[in-house]
Amino acid sequence: MDTQLVIGILLAYLSALIAIGLYSSRKIKSSKGFFLADRSLGWFAITATITATTVGGSATIVAGGRIYASGLPALWYDIGGALGLIVLGLFLARKVRKTGLFTLPELTGHLYDEKVRSASAILIIITEIAWISLLIQASSLILSVIVPVEFEIILVVITAAFITYTLIGGQYAVVYTDIIQFFVMIIGICCIAAPLLFLDALPNLGRLSEISLSFPVNSNIGFLAAGSIFFMMFMPHIVGPDIYSKLLSAKNEKTARYGALFSGVFKFIFAIAIGVIALSAVVLHPGLENVYLAIPTAVFGLSPLLAGIILAAFISVMLSSADSCLLSAGTILSIDIIHKKDVNISRVGILGVGVCALILALYLDNILSTLQLAYTIFTAGLTLPIIFGFYKEKTHVTSKGAFLSLVFGGSVSLIWLNFAPYGEYAVLVGLLVSIIPLLTFRDTNTLKQTFLKQ
Repeated sequence: MDTQLVIGILLAYLSALIAIGLYSSRKIKSSKGFFLADRSLGWFAITATITATTVGGSATIVAGGRIYASGLPALWYDIGGALGLIVLGLFLARKVRKTGLFTLPELTGHLYDEKVRSASAILIIITEIAWISLLIQASSLILSVIVPVEFEIILVVITAAFITYTLIGGQYAVVYTDIIQFFVMIIGICCIAAPLLFLDALPNLGRLSEISLSFPVNSNIGFLAAGSIFFMMFMPHIVGPDIYSKLLSAKNEKTARYGALFSGVFKFIFAIAIGVIALSAVVLHPGLENVYLAIPTAVFGLSPLLAGIILAAFISVMLSSADSCLLSAGTILSIDIIHKKDVNISRVGILGVGVCALILALYLDNILSTLQLAYTIFTAGLTLPIIFGFYKEKTHVTSKGAFLSLVFGGSVSLIWLNFAPYGEYAVLVGLLVSIIPLLTFRDTNTLKQTFLKQ
């Protein structure tokens, strides 16, 4: 294969994204423009940017690798996220946009108090670093198939690319590039890669084992494992800092709602495409030592032009998620930790978080471990307090309960993940621990009033 043509397509694409960042910087007239694109986004922009943000390394490289190795139940990585976005659209998106705030930690302060806000800000920045690290690793796995240089050098180049245009253009750059990446992803992954690879594999689909095709569970991924995967991906799509930054950038509540709903539908479409590609890779390239190379290996087997377009689509997947995480982390550092709506402070935060994510990516050489670290801590620590807080009139949750839920849920899940047996169930353990303080420390006065009314 002509690798120079593939590399040329990818470099041209990265250059175009940086140019968009430079163009977007002209639209920034205030901190609101940098952080939230002046709350001017319509339903299509919200749909495109949320879809591009949520279809990341976990939804493609990790899900594809797990499907390749363990069968179709690994689709819960994608299906869980898609259902989470639909639930968000149905029940919470309007509530989020109605607050008119800037960040998820600011929202937790609005629901509870400053102590909970600060704790959630710290937890989110830690998880954002892990999320970005996951995306850097996924990008590098894709490029390592075609670029004949050291893995570490690829990591550095990829990180520099998405840090650059996020630093320059803020939310405008993120949204504009996400819209382009959305179309590239749809065309490259859903319209080209999935059909072509399926047709190549079609004559030999009979080679697929019954275990590979079994769904919703099989002998490799049982009910508890499938449940862990589902909740690990479902909950952060109902409550997520980068997703909420998009909803808060919507021009109104209705736009936020429809954007979340439509992005859930598109994420489900991507799930089907990734499932098809991964199963095709089982047939076309059996016995891969690194299962997370299944998708890029299958794509690289196509013609140079198509491979370049499709691999650009997969790089789009990673960049569109990483830039949103970067901007979210930088915004939180400025608004919720420094307590200033200062673009320059946010840019320093973006650079710092990007460098920390790069260091973590170099340290953790297992992409699945990075995913579990990021999603487990966030899911167990923050999702339930936010959901309970939106329905305080029914749950009667208190700030003390929310704070303890955040601290114990996040820390117990982290400890279980790293030191306990069956670490893959850490998210379920963390959620169980997280809910106890929420139910224990409740507002007794409002409970009594509710009881008397009944």
